[in-house]
Amino acid sequence: MTTYLKQLLRPMSLLFSNAAWLFGAEILAKLSRIVTIIVLAFMLAPVSYGTAMLALACHDLFSLLLKAGAGPQIIRCSEQQLVQYVQNGIVIQWGICALLILLQMSLAGAVASWYDNPDIAQLLWVMALTYLLYPWVSIRIFLLQRDNNMRAFGIRHGICVTAENLSIALFAWYGADIMAVAYGKLVFSTLWLVLFIHLPSPRFEWRVDWTVLKELVTRSGQVFSSELLKSLRLNLDTFIAAKVMTPELFGFYSFAKNAGIGLSQSLGNVFNAALYPFLCKLHRQQTLSNHLLLIYGISGAVALIFALQAVAVPIYLPLLFDAKWQSVTTVVSVMCLVAMPSLLIDARCTLARAQAHFHQEIVIRFACLVISASCLLIANPLQPLVFAQTLLVAGVLCCITIFIAPVITSYGTRLLRRVNNEY
Repeated sequence: MTTYLKQLLRPMSLLFSNAAWLFGAEILAKLSRIVTIIVLAFMLAPVSYGTAMLALACHDLFSLLLKAGAGPQIIRCSEQQLVQYVQNGIVIQWGICALLILLQMSLAGAVASWYDNPDIAQLLWVMALTYLLYPWVSIRIFLLQRDNNMRAFGIRHGICVTAENLSIALFAWYGADIMAVAYGKLVFSTLWLVLFIHLPSPRFEWRVDWTVLKELVTRSGQVFSSELLKSLRLNLDTFIAAKVMTPELFGFYSFAKNAGIGLSQSLGNVFNAALYPFLCKLHRQQTLSNHLLLIYGISGAVALIFALQAVAVPIYLPLLFDAKWQSVTTVVSVMCLVAMPSLLIDARCTLARAQAHFHQEIVIRFACLVISASCLLIANPLQPLVFAQTLLVAGVLCCITIFIAPVITSYGTRLLRRVNNEY
């Protein structure tokens, strides 16, 4: 029993090591993010704050195409497939970034018109320039993650996020107003290029093999579908609230979401970033099924951190932010709890992706989106607290659907078969 337990836990040290480096970098990034939130809350009026957060949400929706590139396939594939995937992946990465620049710049005006806010277009135009820099180093980063070298990745990523957050705070402090968030994105992408381009990496020439390219594009399309459904679920409340709330009320809601689920979700993203390469390695070694229970247990333990943050909100919010934001203290606490089911949903989808069960991942994401949209439609919230409570209920229902319902269905099926066999 002891030997079996040691064999089970030994591979987990790699996950803990990966997560430790990323969490260490995230602590630095999180501290800088708190500074940014404080400065933005001090320097921007609620209306301007809401505009900046809405523009960032739209930019994040466009940038989902970056996650639809060859990265997940390069991290997951076998050694025999690696060279072909990388060579064709170079073509895909450049094509996606060129497409993103055209899409975001051409649709920025339409987004601004929909929300009757011309400032959004200017922000999206500036942030679209970041896509010029990513393809130069994307393959190096994918290979780094494939090797589970999260030390090198985590340190550089943490520096980039910290620089982005602090630069946003500085730009806002010196009067850049809402443009501070766009300038911060440019700082992030420039530093991202500088730090990762000097990493030692095997040289690969780009190549077009139509069979491999078609396979990569097909699977990339499936990954994009999943990421799009995920982003729609996470940002659905923002897009709806921006239409149904007054600009000032939406600004308060954006602050609450950023101070609550925004901080929690960054920790969840770090955990899943460490989890995916680890699961892919276990899958290649055909030992993934032995560690499922332990992986879910670790995911649940990480999710509990968000509950502690929710309890701490009434303590740290009055200390860090001025009086105009105190009215949404309860909303921030509820938003921290919303991040708990989101992390568990992401862990379940990461597991499916590591096993190349892309259709299963899409079904899970779609079901969660439908549940969230239905809850918002039924509740018809108009106030920040009701929005937050609705999201929490939707998250719990999503977890019940993807974790408990399959177990009940499986048990019911086995019970039915047993009854039929007896008769």
